[in-house]
Amino acid sequence: MKELQIGIFGLGTVGSGTVDILTNNKEIIQTSTTTPVRVKTVCVKDTSKQRKVNLHGSKLTIDPNDILDDPEIDIVVEVMGGIEYSKSVIEQAFKKGKHVVSANKDLIALYGKELTDMARKHNCHFFFEAAVAGGIPILRALQFSLIGNQVQKIGGIINGSTNYILTRMQVEELSLDKIIDDAKRLGYLEADPSADLEGYDAARKCAILASIAFNNLVTFDQVYVSGINNITLEDIKYAKNLGYTIKLLAIAENTESGIVARVHPCLIPSSHPLAGVMYSFNAVYVICDKLGETMFYGKGAGDLPTGSAVVNDIASIAKNISFNQKPEYGYKILNESRVLSIDEQSFSYYLRLNVQKKLINISDVLNIFDKYKITIKTLDKFEKKQNGNSSLDYIITTGTSLEESFNKAVKEIEDLSSVNGKARIIRIERGL
Repeated sequence: MKELQIGIFGLGTVGSGTVDILTNNKEIIQTSTTTPVRVKTVCVKDTSKQRKVNLHGSKLTIDPNDILDDPEIDIVVEVMGGIEYSKSVIEQAFKKGKHVVSANKDLIALYGKELTDMARKHNCHFFFEAAVAGGIPILRALQFSLIGNQVQKIGGIINGSTNYILTRMQVEELSLDKIIDDAKRLGYLEADPSADLEGYDAARKCAILASIAFNNLVTFDQVYVSGINNITLEDIKYAKNLGYTIKLLAIAENTESGIVARVHPCLIPSSHPLAGVMYSFNAVYVICDKLGETMFYGKGAGDLPTGSAVVNDIASIAKNISFNQKPEYGYKILNESRVLSIDEQSFSYYLRLNVQKKLINISDVLNIFDKYKITIKTLDKFEKKQNGNSSLDYIITTGTSLEESFNKAVKEIEDLSSVNGKARIIRIERGL
């Protein structure tokens, strides 16, 4: 049987994990696919750099054409990261009739449909399981395992870095700033951590999840994004007292009015399965019309977990080639539903107001909420002493309110002379 030849672009964390698995578990892979696969060529920026994997006779090159122009290479694996150059490599691979596997969430969130259309045009397979939630096979589950179900909602922890930080804040009662340096040192955060802390990494993954779950294109710029930068240890403690845990969630929902796609901190009941997902682990909670609720849990990053997802895609392509199956693609865009803005959504809210102890008249706050028809579920008061000054923290949870109305109410409350600074607001997620 013909041995399938693989060309890999990138030999960093994910590339190294992919080579490790393809090399050390080749018998298992061959048993599953009935086709032997081999890494023929790896393209990198610097061939002199020390590598942690043994390439076992594979060619190491800096010339992309050693892969793209090689007629023996059947599958191109793109694990470089970046956007424009990676896009060009994938496009050239399709034009040469080569199947493609990618782990590039930034690229897929922007150009996934365009590249899928190109793969279809050139009769090539195109998969990108590793672009979302590392080693958790959530995309494959949505594409193949849940056929016969209409996916109604997905909610998940799909950024291990922020989950690591929030877990340590909760368990060790440390502030966000104190954990960030540790997270960088341990490799959970980049030198510039903004993509994680501000929610952009999760938002890109959310766009991909929503597009596949609902067969409807959702792009990165259509996802509402808010990160964890403003989450304080005080909020963690107050939430715990109320029976909640704070998590950064990516949520996509298919409603009658349109699609909702959002990433932001949420209060979820501490009894919910997602509340128990700790440190760098990821989990995705899926609600379907027939199956009901199910959760996918595992390692969301790392060389071997993410490499495992890449190899899974390679094996799927190998099987289809062996049995002469028609190409399959990550995106099957069939619908054109509108993507709704966050202002059109309704939530329950956690609100923390710091007020001047001698000036506050809580009825002023309650009257503003009443004006906008926002119900109060709980109201607690805590004295706060800082730098010799005394103030009060009012912790309020509300009933369901339209986001736009709630924001107007909060703006009026913040303008009260007794209120110090901005209110702290976190949405309460009750629908998972």
